[in-house]
Amino acid sequence: MSYTVNQLSKLAGVSVRTLHYYDEIGLLKPEAIRPNGYRQYGDQTVFKLQQILFYRELDFSLENIKAMIGRPDFDAVAALEAHRLSLQGRVKRLERLIQTVDDTLLHMKGIKEMSPKQLFAALSDEEQEQYAKEAEQIYDPPS
Repeated sequence: MSYTVNQLSKLAGVSVRTLHYYDEIGLLKPEAIRPNGYRQYGDQTVFKLQQILFYRELDFSLENIKAMIGRPDFDAVAALEAHRLSLQGRVKRLERLIQTVDDTLLHMKGIKEMSPKQLFAALSDEEQEQYAKEAEQIYDPPS
């Protein structure tokens, strides 16, 4: 299948300007440019854009994304598996945060006792550091 920049923009939920910018910086090049100057994107580009958007969702910089997906040994299947693991980790973290909010509400209503340490357990720097280490291992394994 072939997409114009407008079609891909609507399909992916990003602006045309974003796609133009990705082209400018060499992150997402169109597969062809028509004689009238219109960019043409194919299926491979669509999958690449999905990868870019997953990495953006995980707060990677465009520079890091370009470096990762531009590597000769980049494996899209392995990347998707890593995205899945990372997103599952985020879900677990959000579940812990929601549980802490729920427990705090019960504490404030006098229904449940919480220690000061429990109030901040899901927000700790240690928790964040562990999350960052896991993400680094998933996305930047040793070569």
